[in-house]
Amino acid sequence: MISEKEHVRGCLPRFTHTRHTFSIPAGSDGKERIVMWAFIPDIHKHTQPSPSIVMANGLALPRSAGLPHIAACFAAEGYNVFLFDFRHLGDSTGSPRQVVSATKQQEDYVSVLQYVSDPNRHQNLFGRRTLDPNRIVLWGWSNSGGHVSYLAGRSDIPAISAVIAIDPLCDGIGNFLYHLRKSPGALIKITHRIWGDLFASLIPGVSAVVVPALGPGGFLGSEEAERGARQLTPIDGPPFVNHVAARYALDVLFNRASGASVRCPIMVSWARDGGDGLIPSYLPQKLAEDARAAGTLVDVYEHIGDHFAIHPGGSAFEETTLRQLQFLARTVGTIS
Repeated sequence: MISEKEHVRGCLPRFTHTRHTFSIPAGSDGKERIVMWAFIPDIHKHTQPSPSIVMANGLALPRSAGLPHIAACFAAEGYNVFLFDFRHLGDSTGSPRQVVSATKQQEDYVSVLQYVSDPNRHQNLFGRRTLDPNRIVLWGWSNSGGHVSYLAGRSDIPAISAVIAIDPLCDGIGNFLYHLRKSPGALIKITHRIWGDLFASLIPGVSAVVVPALGPGGFLGSEEAERGARQLTPIDGPPFVNHVAARYALDVLFNRASGASVRCPIMVSWARDGGDGLIPSYLPQKLAEDARAAGTLVDVYEHIGDHFAIHPGGSAFEETTLRQLQFLARTVGTIS
């Protein structure tokens, strides 16, 4: 494990924190590794165990793209944060590379959740008085926002105290139809790669057939996506490899979260006034409405800007981060 003291820029930190780099086993045989950063506030010798937030990035983005600053802001308020790379991406293992699988990514969330909720697994790194196993929040944005919304409805995994879903991809078919109407030619241009990658997936050891993730010629080829790729260029940590296995085009169709199934408090945020050109606002809005109709505590926040506005350098970064902290305080408490 590697540990580094960090200072938060752009937040008003109540607490300093240390960033630890380590990995945990993953996969059905435990032979894969999920690499993560743990942002641990330097307060636990004098306080009770504090809540933890489990975070991962969207689409093919590594943990280093945009999210470290958000994680540091949470840690500055006393929350433990576990920011990880999905398998096949970033520093985590998994071959072929750049494969985005909803099933595997949801499994990875569960693997990290199980680690954080089991004191026997992490006490040698963080001690027994650091993490409260009964106060764990799942956080996701874009593709991973759909994952955490889906996991919030499952009863077969460790208890989740709350979920934060920012601009979530919560309806794969709905999102596909939106983009098909908006730019039908874009999908046609990569169809041959999709079929090529599906064929490659049947042959062990063969590399994936990839397409750009964000920008011209890719799954998300708009100017908004291209700007977002530049905005999220990592400062440190694993580089952003702007490619994704083309099989994702079919995998994403099965991404669906039911708001009516959500079993814990959830914050759902989306861009107001149709500002998000990648995920139409009516999809996360329906998720929130269905969850509220089922009796779930739902916090809705419509942020300004586009799909990437909630990240550092975006127009909604500060306000959205503040609203998330307010939601955390209401659902899992603050650190005194």
